[in-house]
Amino acid sequence: MINEEIKEQTAKLKNMSAGQKLQYIRDYYSIPIIIAVILLIALISFIHNRLTYKPTVFNLIMIDSNITSLTNESLLDGYPGYNKDFDPDREQIALNADYNTETLDEGIYPIRQKLMMEYGSGTVDATIAPKEVMEEFGQYQAFADLTTILPPDLMDRITSEGREILFAVYEDPATGKSYNIPVAVNISDTSEIKKGFTDINGKTCPYFDSDCYFAISPNTKYPDNCISFLNYLLQ
Repeated sequence: MINEEIKEQTAKLKNMSAGQKLQYIRDYYSIPIIIAVILLIALISFIHNRLTYKPTVFNLIMIDSNITSLTNESLLDGYPGYNKDFDPDREQIALNADYNTETLDEGIYPIRQKLMMEYGSGTVDATIAPKEVMEEFGQYQAFADLTTILPPDLMDRITSEGREILFAVYEDPATGKSYNIPVAVNISDTSEIKKGFTDINGKTCPYFDSDCYFAISPNTKYPDNCISFLNYLLQ
């Protein structure tokens, strides 16, 4: 059947002019050609994505910051050079400052829900935010216990420097007991934070209008990078 179909189509083409042949091919094979092109584009896109894919090995978010528009620089700019284990050819780091819990009325709850989902899924590695935000999300176990995730020497350094540490109150549902857990450290006086950022108009702005704190997500897949970034800030 297939051979007969081929012979029939070949015979038709022999008796056609060049223009008729072109029109015939266009009409008869247009759908298969379109499908083939779509499949080819999809294949090329898949291969390109696989070859260029870089996992995000440190995702930092800033909540209620002053970064509301494009800036000429990022708080992460100097970090790749500090972290010698970071490979920019195979990995990437990210900073997202689009979170604003001060949004009025209907906007406030979706943002909180989105944040809790991201904390729970482990897509957020670390957070910088004002005290009120840390205290609010800390009570829902959005941040890791600093004494268990930070190396003892770093925790000792933070304590010896007299840095303010925020505690979250966690109530164990099984026992009903309450625990004060250290979840965030004040980084307001670090050089990178004090420098602020430059907006697209060339104006230097502070990251926050009040003290800001650094916390690590309990579900982070990259705790070493979170610790490294905290060391980078405290250097």
